[in-house]
Formats: sequence, C-alpha cells, structure tokens
Amino acid sequence: MIKKFFQDLNSEGVLYLLISGQAAVLYGAATFSEDIDIWVNPTPQDWNKLLKVIKKIKGRIYKLTPPLRMDLIRKGHGYHFQFQQSKKNLGWFLDVMGKVPRVDNFIRAFKKAVYYQTEWGKIPVVGIRDLVEIKKTRRLEDYPVISNLVKIEYSNLYPSISFQDWEWILKNTFEIEDAIYYLSKYRRARMVANSLARKCLNLIIKALVEKGKKEFYIKEASKQIALEIEKLRQEDRVYWQSIIEELKRLKKKAQLLLENSAPPLSIY
Repeated sequence: MIKKFFQDLNSEGVLYLLISGQAAVLYGAATFSEDIDIWVNPTPQDWNKLLKVIKKIKGRIYKLTPPLRMDLIRKGHGYHFQFQQSKKNLGWFLDVMGKVPRVDNFIRAFKKAVYYQTEWGKIPVVGIRDLVEIKKTRRLEDYPVISNLVKIEYSNLYPSISFQDWEWILKNTFEIEDAIYYLSKYRRARMVANSLARKCLNLIIKALVEKGKKEFYIKEASKQIALEIEKLRQEDRVYWQSIIEELKRLKKKAQLLLENSAPPLSIY
C-alpha cells in the first residue's frame, strides 16, 4: 500500500519531499523509522491532489489533526493519517506538513532534492543540509542522526572540501569524536574552526595542542556540545509553542477532524 501511495502521488503530480526519519534512513544516517513524513508544497492544488490520493487508498484521520485549511497548513501544522492494511494489522501512519521548522521555502528545497530509487518507487528526498535543519528538534536522539548526516555529506564532498563546506560541517557536528577527527586530520578545518564562534571547537583544538590537558579540554568541549544541543531543543520548543496553543484552541472548540473519519474531499 505504501508503494501505491507514492506511485499515486507521482502520477497525480504532487510536489512533495520525503523528510525526517525515513529520509535519514535512505541516506544511511538512521536504521529505523516508524512513520512516513512528507512535506507537500503549500498550495491548494497540491494539497487537493494529496487528498485525492489519500481518499483513493482509504486513508483515515489520525489523532490531533486540525482542519484542512490553507492558513493552518502554511503555519506549519501537522496532518496525521492512518492506513489500515487489515483488521489485525494497524497498517502505517503518514504525517504531512506544508511548512517545516527552520527551512522556509519549499520550492527552494525541492530544487535541491535527491531522488532515491526505493522499494516504493522513485522518491524525492529533502537534501541533507535541509534535513539537518529539520532534525534539530527537542528529541535528543536526533542529534546523533544529525552528526551521521554530516559525516555522509563530508564523504560526498571528500576530497574537495571548501572553506564554506568545512564551515557547515563544523557548525553541525554534535559528536565529540567526529569533531576531533575533522580537526586533528585537516589543517583547513582548524583554520575554519578558529573563525567560528563555537567554544567546543576551540577547546578541542586546545586539546590537540596541549597534550597534558587533553582530557580536561575534551571534557569541557563535551559540556559545550551538550549546552548547544539544549539551546537548540529549547528553540524547537519555542517554535512549536504557538502551533500547539492553536491546536489546543481548536480542540477546545471541537474543530479538530474526527479520528478515524475520512478526510475531506478538498481543503477549504
């Protein structure tokens, strides 16, 4: 059924990108993801085509799904659907967004898509750098995945890694061992690190120079990375705060779509 879903999305001409966990799995940065998350171009045409596909394969509304209105879609609300494969099998879940955190422009992101040939067919996947931004969530388990994505991008770029590429790599690495590897192996990486306002990198460079205090500096660098992650987690909480508050208001007014109901035929 998942294959049929993506085949129908493609045949209907829906502009979409695979994002989040399944995208990370395809890149090789994660091993498992339960749900399928897609980002659909926030236009009435694309969302009406999406609803047509969902209706065709008998999708149902899942929990906490707001009305299918363009103003809510463009604010970044999530839309949740369930597809039951049999009475004994709960099937699979789909989350759809028209706006994603930290990546503002769908068309710009779509132009950077990577196409993967999968068991579900050929699928446009959000680019690694945009995926890294999307994955900067409140979930701690996303940060090792981000570092894995960075390592994959590093491998894709090697050996021709520009100063700008090193800047991105070093800004988005959250595993201390990876940062040590980059900074110990590449003089250019150390030069770039010195120009960045990231304390953990400066501490790692000190650890590489002052061997007698290596353990101290590495420990301090690890603390700085933990503080950075917590700051990003808090920023993600702030991002979702207004959306969650609006969802609560819609629920209080009994305006959420009924769980297990068929989705509307079109947005409004």
